Amino acid sequence: MKKTRYNLNFICGSLVCVLLAGCASSVVPDPVTAPDLNVIEAVQLSDQSITEPVDVVQATEQMVQDLEDANDLPGEQIQLTLEQVRAATLANNLDLKVDLINPAMSQLSLDAERAKFEAVFSGSASTDYTEALGTGTVSKAWASQVGVSKPLNTGGTVYASLPVSDSDRGGVASASASVAVIHSLLRGAGSDLNTQSIRIAAYQWQMASARTKLYAIAWLADADKAYWRLYSAHKELAIRREQYKLAQDQLSHAHKKVAAGDAARIEIVRAEAGLASRLESVINAETTVDYYARHLRRIMNRPDLPVDSTVTMTLETEPLSLGFTLDEKALFEQAIANRMDRAELEMSLEIDDLNVAYARNATLPDVTVSYAYAARTQGPAAGDALSRFSGQAYDDHVLGLSAVIPIGNRAAQARLQRARLSKLQGELLRKKLQQSIRQEVAEAVNDLDRNWRRILAAEQGVIAAERDYLVDQNQFILGRRNSTDVLYSATRMGDAQLGRIRAIVDYEIAQITLARVTGTLLGYGRIQLEPACPEVN
Repeated sequence: MKKTRYNLNFICGSLVCVLLAGCASSVVPDPVTAPDLNVIEAVQLSDQSITEPVDVVQATEQMVQDLEDANDLPGEQIQLTLEQVRAATLANNLDLKVDLINPAMSQLSLDAERAKFEAVFSGSASTDYTEALGTGTVSKAWASQVGVSKPLNTGGTVYASLPVSDSDRGGVASASASVAVIHSLLRGAGSDLNTQSIRIAAYQWQMASARTKLYAIAWLADADKAYWRLYSAHKELAIRREQYKLAQDQLSHAHKKVAAGDAARIEIVRAEAGLASRLESVINAETTVDYYARHLRRIMNRPDLPVDSTVTMTLETEPLSLGFTLDEKALFEQAIANRMDRAELEMSLEIDDLNVAYARNATLPDVTVSYAYAARTQGPAAGDALSRFSGQAYDDHVLGLSAVIPIGNRAAQARLQRARLSKLQGELLRKKLQQSIRQEVAEAVNDLDRNWRRILAAEQGVIAAERDYLVDQNQFILGRRNSTDVLYSATRMGDAQLGRIRAIVDYEIAQITLARVTGTLLGYGRIQLEPACPEVN
């Protein structure tokens, strides 16, 4: 009776421990402390201002003074070439760093697939303690087993095991050494089929590398474009400031003529109106410079040029405007050879071929053959049983054949048809992409030619506008033109200069676009991409 009560107490105590462990594991931690989610805070910009707020009159006077002193107080500057922009983009661009991790992840997936045929070691051990109620008789037994299994790339598996057991009930220990082979004959048979996942992972790694290269070309092209847009914004700001200076000069001439009695006071009013109208253009040009400078700093992500930096970037690389006669057919062939989106699609088609072969094999009957050999021994103890393998073992041979044949096989046939349709879709996408590449190359060549002719036309326009401005300025001195006429001529001259700058920059961007649609980059040096593989804890 005492023993029974002891066993019941032990069982109840075990149940209580299990319940307490379950309750402890079900505790849900509190969420991370967050701001009040039901209140919208207010902000007063006057409280955020780091200087005393000013009215319109004070601000206008200060802005005009800053504009007149702009060339005298340039602030901190840094010289920057196009090659430095590209180098900084490759080294620091965060978007590119994100993309460079993808090939490393795909490489690790490939490594994992390649390990599918590694051997696996297994082992187990157990002990049995039995007490007979009422008699107090205790018996003990134990068993252990070690084994190795090795998948075969031909579609089979090899097993080797060594189980050993002993018991004091009958005083007999047993041991067995066995080797078994199970192999597919139809479905799932063949090295090509069983290495399909490895080859797909290899193609996916190449696709990830191709996609990363595509992104790298895009980001470097964007860096080049950002450089030239900032270059254009700097030139436009210089022209707008020059227009403002010309308006100041015209106001000075008007004052002198009125003071000398050679012109009516209305000329001063006209000159002042022209000067005021140019102030907004200068402000807009300064804002454009800040916008493109910030965009370029974000792409480069240089530690000494953060996005919110106030350092002025002085661009050293000047455009080199040269006319070209390009072979559109040769450029198309180059694009077919170099475009990474086309290469990625070709690899996808290779995967489709593997999937079709796999689906076709899945329609076959599942027939397997197996063979197992075992050498069995017995002895009074485990050591004795193990020592008798040399000459007192009993040989056991088993040969088996099994087959599973689906009736109808509709599911496998449907999967095969789907794989074939996926391949057909990929082939149509390849033709569509080739057509798109041909169109992109043709449009890029046409755009390059159009911008080249814009440069030629703009050069003539600048020459004519400058000559017209000088004529009107001289006519004003002679009293045959008024201030409005001179300011209009100055405006036309500034617009012609802006048109030339924009045509030159658009020509540079057109070259970048043409290089990008052919899967290349402008320049003379090759760029080697190194996939990022940071240590992850």
